[in-house]
Amino acid sequence: MEASHILSPDLHLLSQALAACAVGVVITDVLQADQPITYVNAAFEELSGYPATEILGHNCRFLQGQDLGQVGAETIRRAVTQGSGTTVTLRNYRKDGTLFYNELTISPILDVAGTVTHFVGFQNDVTAREQAYQSEAQAHGRLVSTLNRTTEGFAALEWDGTITYINAAASSMLGRTPAELLGQNVFTTFPELKDRSVGRALQWSRENRASRKAVSYLPTLRKWIEMNIEASNDGLWIVSRDVTAQRAAEDDHAYLAAITQASHDAIVGVTLDGTIRAWNAGAEHLYQYSAAEMMGRSITLIVPPEFHEQQQQAFDLVRKGQRTQPFESVRLTRSGQHLSVMVSVSPIISAAGEIIGMSKLTHDISERKEAEASIQTLNADLQQQVRRVTALREIDQSIVSSGDLSVTLGMILDNIRLQLGVDAATVLLLKTHTLTLEYVAARGFTTALQGLAVRLGEELSGRVALTRQPLIIPDLQNVLMSQTWREMLNEERLMAYFAAPIIVKGKVLGVLEVLHRQPFEPSSGWLEVFEMLISQAAIAVNNDGLFQDLEQTSLELRFAYEETIEGWARALDLRDHETEGHSRRVTDLTVKLCQHLGVPSEKLMDVRRGALLHDIGKMGVPDAILLKPGKLTPEEWQKMKKHPGFAVKLLSPIKFLRPALDIPQYHHERWDGSGYPLGLSGEDIPLTARAFAVVDVYDALTSDRPYREAWSREQAVEHIRTGAGAHFDPGVVEVFIQLLKLS
Repeated sequence: MEASHILSPDLHLLSQALAACAVGVVITDVLQADQPITYVNAAFEELSGYPATEILGHNCRFLQGQDLGQVGAETIRRAVTQGSGTTVTLRNYRKDGTLFYNELTISPILDVAGTVTHFVGFQNDVTAREQAYQSEAQAHGRLVSTLNRTTEGFAALEWDGTITYINAAASSMLGRTPAELLGQNVFTTFPELKDRSVGRALQWSRENRASRKAVSYLPTLRKWIEMNIEASNDGLWIVSRDVTAQRAAEDDHAYLAAITQASHDAIVGVTLDGTIRAWNAGAEHLYQYSAAEMMGRSITLIVPPEFHEQQQQAFDLVRKGQRTQPFESVRLTRSGQHLSVMVSVSPIISAAGEIIGMSKLTHDISERKEAEASIQTLNADLQQQVRRVTALREIDQSIVSSGDLSVTLGMILDNIRLQLGVDAATVLLLKTHTLTLEYVAARGFTTALQGLAVRLGEELSGRVALTRQPLIIPDLQNVLMSQTWREMLNEERLMAYFAAPIIVKGKVLGVLEVLHRQPFEPSSGWLEVFEMLISQAAIAVNNDGLFQDLEQTSLELRFAYEETIEGWARALDLRDHETEGHSRRVTDLTVKLCQHLGVPSEKLMDVRRGALLHDIGKMGVPDAILLKPGKLTPEEWQKMKKHPGFAVKLLSPIKFLRPALDIPQYHHERWDGSGYPLGLSGEDIPLTARAFAVVDVYDALTSDRPYREAWSREQAVEHIRTGAGAHFDPGVVEVFIQLLKLS
């Protein structure tokens, strides 16, 4: 068989084929400097809108117009330089200026020597295709832009888990940038997914080529992520949302719902028109209605009509967005029971900030109110007890300190009226020598009763004293009594009577009466207080009798003491041959002088006793010395000076005379310190002794003695004035002289 050989084509046939080709054909001469077009077919003329005559001799670039620098043009230049073929798409412009997309495929033409002499280009109008590509790209761009702006996360995965697209929201959820995640495998980048429900959902969708939804908490991200996984032909599309805040809100709602349900207080949610929308277990327990019964009903069902206005005012405040302060109110239960409650109302605000309803929290305070009432009652009882104890203390103090029985009994009657609520009260005391009861105290009468008497056994009080038993008469209208007593009761409008005897140690001392202007039946508590107060009256009356007896005995005893002291003084005067009445005169004048010197009145009795007994110590001086007519020897005088000491020894054992010792002990002391027995001077000498010294000398000088006549008052005063500052206290002397002038 002969070797094959290349057949030379029929040039005419080729020319006819190119001219008839539906694809635009262009041949350029690369051997010429500008590589001009040497051939175009009719299809190209139709494509470009140029006739061949306007095309031939030009470089193909003229079809690009001003749109130079296209990537495809650069590709063609490199291929021509390299003598190789290529296919590009160019933006060309027809003669009329319209754009068309030209898909150009060029191939080199070689001569017999293998040199590239020409390039042939086949040109197709792909405008429709390119516009479709552009529309698709624009749609894709818009989609990507939308996905990047949305708050939901979008991602595209290949079936093996490689991330081919991820928007900003999704990458932000994952704590990365899109650039860091594109091309990465989601399972190797986030290995914790395999143990989470979202990871298991991804695996299931891969294996089953089906959609899936899952929610998981991702600890490394500290987020709850919700994924909707859609399977497509090319892989998986994932729409994800960060539901951390939503889950927290759901948890908060769950906590709140649990707290609301667990609360023992009634928590009710109502619409702005008062329709019930929520009703917790506390409300079921408090009002005895189930939630199913109350849903959709008006809240006024559990509000008494008289509290509707109060509730409306609270609702008006809440509709303005304000919360009410807790306020006390009353609510109705299913059984009709009225409950004391504490209510507070708050607005329910939507996520949009609008007030959509009201929350009412109601706390049952019935037990607290009952406790408060009990406490108030207890406080009232305690205050009453305090008043009673205080009254008893005041009465006790009056019994102890007051010398007037009528004052104490009046205080007892005042307390009877105050504590027992009586209109009138009296006390009658029994006079045993006349067998009569005499009114000694009365309260609540316009008629004067003090001094009036009732015979024992007569009238109501006389019967009480005689029978020794209490008497109660709820209504006096039909009771037998004297006309005088009846008229007095009618005038005072008194109609109920209660009386009891005042008894001490089995002895009736009187009667205590109380009267009312309305019918009266005493309670046990009333009688208890009455018995307590009548006991105080009995103590007061008995103490008054004892005090009077004691006072009489004391008076008699004091009188006996004074007679004894005066007897001693008279005996001393006789023994010392003093003039009759010397001791009494100096005593009376000393008491007067001490009064003018400011000696307290309670000390004057001691002054009197001391003055009467000023020389009681001379009982210890022998008669030979005391009655010696001549001058005493120094030895005798020393013995005489001892009589103040004898006075102390004699009187100090007698308790009631100890305060009277100042005069007997110190009346011989002198102002200048030259006296005896201690040589005291000035104000070291007791004031009463200084006063007595002046009076004693004055009385001695103005009295007759066997050895001389009495001095005149003027002589005696002059002598005393001369002795002031030596023998006598100058101040006492001046007061004494003024006293003499007054007398």
